[in-house]
Parts: sequence; structure tokens; C-alpha cells
Amino acid sequence: MSRRLNEVGSTAAVGEHRIGDLPDDLLTYLMSFLPSRDSVRTCVLARRWRSLWRSVPALRLEDGPRGDGGPRSKFVDELLLRRHPTPLNLCDICSEYDTFHCEEAFTRIKPWLRYAFSHDVRTLRVVAGSLTTNLVLVSSHLKRVELCFMQFKGSLNFRGCRVLDVLEMKGCNILASILCQSVRHLTIKGGCFDDKTRRRISAPNLISLKLAPCQGLTPLLDSMPLLVTASVESFDQQYHYCFDVPCEGCDRQARFPVVLEGLSAATNLELTTDDELSIFRMDLKWCPMFSKLKCLLLNKWCVADYFTGLVYFLQHSPILETLTLLLDFQTHEKWHVMETYGIYDPKEQSPLSKHLKVVKIIRSSTKEDVIVDRILKILCAHGVPSEQIDIQ
Repeated sequence: MSRRLNEVGSTAAVGEHRIGDLPDDLLTYLMSFLPSRDSVRTCVLARRWRSLWRSVPALRLEDGPRGDGGPRSKFVDELLLRRHPTPLNLCDICSEYDTFHCEEAFTRIKPWLRYAFSHDVRTLRVVAGSLTTNLVLVSSHLKRVELCFMQFKGSLNFRGCRVLDVLEMKGCNILASILCQSVRHLTIKGGCFDDKTRRRISAPNLISLKLAPCQGLTPLLDSMPLLVTASVESFDQQYHYCFDVPCEGCDRQARFPVVLEGLSAATNLELTTDDELSIFRMDLKWCPMFSKLKCLLLNKWCVADYFTGLVYFLQHSPILETLTLLLDFQTHEKWHVMETYGIYDPKEQSPLSKHLKVVKIIRSSTKEDVIVDRILKILCAHGVPSEQIDIQ
């Protein structure tokens, strides 16, 4: 009996020390996934753990609302004071507060941001309730930035971040132009752009772009010669007034291409909007050529005004291989095929789409059958055989 108890005790002892046997670098790496407050609490586990938290290569900080901001801020101040000067792989700041104290909250987290940049932070993530601020970042180490539920006015400048590769903005209200020289991957999801002034995105090294705001004027896109994949969902509802909309950073009104010219180098492209009089249609008059485009997805806007969008891309995408059409009409929408969409009747022979191999037409209901019939005639006029067309 005693022998059996000894064996069990020995096994338990080995289990207890299994984590402790790991090298310090691996332990601090594992601790970097904990909130910083919990990371500090590991100091009570054993003598060896007393100082490990000082070298954790991540900060995960929380700033509470007005009633709780003091104690949390004091903890963070002590943490930053006692922490070893270990370079940071990550700084994650989550700030919760009411909109009436947003300036006060930003004042509290500013020193945390300065500390992160002074310790070569590589990934910065800030989640804030309704924080309103200008943002100009300068870093030679920062590679990824994620910003959530913030509002930006005046400036949003990342040109000082020479190695910044990924920029993600979720649920942000963007009332400023975005300037990012080195960024290769840009995602803006939810939130909104300015609805009075057309803002600008200058990111000449972008490889991938995803724009899916909830509302506001679609931003002016500067040239993106390296672009491979782009998805743009437009909520631009001011087509009728587009010539009176000022554009930040331009000395002209909106009498110039807004979106399509900047996307013309893309290989894979998705353009969707619920507005028939969309900014995409306005841009067609500038005749951008999509010489690299191979995969294209369009929704219902492309069949409005005598199928202008569809015909345009068939004629200006010489190596297009895959075309997907989403005829996603809602049941409450009122539309008349003859009056609103007209009949496509080319005045001259259409150029053949020699590379087009697959066409997918996805319907939301059988109400689109009349439009589908006319799309088939257009594709036939462009030399696309019926066996390459998949109707779903």
C-alpha cells in the first residue's frame, strides 16, 4: 500500500513541476496570452515566478469607465514602471468608458502608447468605445495595427511607420483621410466614412483591400499599382450631388474618378452596392482599363441603365476568366425590367471575351428570370457559350 502511495505521490510531483521545468523564454511567451493583471499575479506561484512577469513580451491593458479608471490606471502605471525593458511583440489596449469622457480616457492611455512605441512594439491593438482623436504614428518596428470602435478627425497618418504591413479598422467612424505608405493589407469594416466630405485613401503599396463601411461617402482611392485583391462595398447615397461634394486633399470637386481608377490594377475584384445610381457607374465614364483582372464579382448595380456595368467590364477586362453576378434583389424592391433596365441592343459587333471560362449567375428568386435572359444574350454577343454559364 505504501509503495503505491509513493508512486502516486511521485507522479503528482512530476506533474506539478512540468510547467516549471520549461525555459523562461517559453514561459514568458505563454504568459503573453494572459491579461497583464493575471500575468503579474503569477508571481505568487513560486520563487522562480516572482520576476517572470517583468519580461513578458506583451501588454494587455484595460482602462475602465470613469468610476473605475483610477485603480486600473494606477496598476498600469506601476506595471510599466517595474517592467523590464523587454521589446514588445504586442500591445493590446481595451478602453471602456462613456462618450462624455472620451478625451479624458485618451489622455489616460496616451502614456501607455508612448511606452509601447519606446519598446519597439510590433502589433498594436486598440479597442475603444467612442474615442475621438487625431492619430499620427511613427515607428520603425510596428508591423500590424488593429483599431476598433474609434472616431478619427483631422488626421490618420501612418507614413511614419516604415514597416507597417497590416492595417485593420473595425466599427470606426473615419472623418479623415488615411495615409499609409508601406501598408500592404488594408481592411475597413463597419463604421462609416464622412458623409459631407469625400476622404482619401493613399496606400500605393497595397496588395489587398477590403472596404465595407456601413454608410458615408466612398473614399477617393489613389493609385494602387501593386493591388491583387480588392473588395469594395459602397454606401454612397449622394450620387445626385456628387459634383458638389468636396474631396479632402484635392483642389477640384468630384469631377474625376473616385474608385475604379485606383482599383484598375486588381487581379481579383468585388464591387457591390445597393444603390443603382452608384459611384461605380459614375466612374465608368472615365474609361479605366482592367488589364490584369481575372476574377470579377458584381451585384445588381451592373444591370441598371441598360446593363451598363456588365457590358463595360466585358469590354474593358481583356483577360477576364471568371465572372460572378449576384442578382440579389430584395422582395420589397420595386423594379421594372423594361423601364428600369431596358433592352441591350449593341449598335456594333461586341468584342469577344476570349479568356472568359466561367460565368456564375446567382439569383435570389425567379423574379430575375427576365434579366437573366437578357444577360445570356449579352454574353452570347461577347462570344461566351452557354455551357460555360452556371445559373443558380
